[in-house]
Amino acid sequence: IVDREKMIVEYQNDLNKKIEALKEIEQLKEDFVTTLTHDLKVPILAEKNMLNFLLENKFGELNNRQKEALSYLKNSNKELVELVEIILETYKLNETKIDLHKEELDVKRLLENTIEEMKPISDTDSISLNFHPQFLEKVQLDEFYIKRVFKNLILNAISFSESCSNVDITLTDDEKNIYIKITNYGKSIKKEEIDHVFDKYYTTAKKFRKVGTGLGLYLSNRIIKAHNGKILIESSKDNPSNIFTTFIICLPK
Repeated sequence: IVDREKMIVEYQNDLNKKIEALKEIEQLKEDFVTTLTHDLKVPILAEKNMLNFLLENKFGELNNRQKEALSYLKNSNKELVELVEIILETYKLNETKIDLHKEELDVKRLLENTIEEMKPISDTDSISLNFHPQFLEKVQLDEFYIKRVFKNLILNAISFSESCSNVDITLTDDEKNIYIKITNYGKSIKKEEIDHVFDKYYTTAKKFRKVGTGLGLYLSNRIIKAHNGKILIESSKDNPSNIFTTFIICLPK
């Protein structure tokens, strides 16, 4: 019995040391991610300000070709900012549960504002963002997180759209739920891939030579689940003239 008690004490001490070591590793990881995203964001935002100065002719008049080139750079800069924010937010949500701050939200207005923010990115490939609202009431939602979902899914639709095509965004409802549908055309998702789309780091982007981390959809799915909703996917390539992918956000009223 004495030997067993001694072994238990030694085991407990060893376990405590391992727990402390894990806590230290987690703290180092947290500090690293926070520092990394901050260090990435600072030069990106500085670049954004400089591009704005140039486009506003603060350093002299630019010709049309120069303005066009700078506009492309500004769009790329915006995508980088989005990517860094997704990385940081995903890490934060891994460490804690999603703490929602719900308020009466005008979903139509929020979608309109988000679409307007995303237009510079869609314009790069001449992709039209078309909004079709049929629901005008307010719903209890967390504006910060829901807007992140809208931006992630619209950006995803833009990334997998053919040039000079459309992305259709609809807002509808039934007795219990509201539905936001985001549809892109020209590329579909295979049935066997749909089950993995929301897995962390999973992405089909490599097939189409697009930049992607897989974090945006993972993050969006977690946010919608925290709102007691779900995201569904419909994708078809049976008809060559009607290839599409639709992400459907379902949120309770």
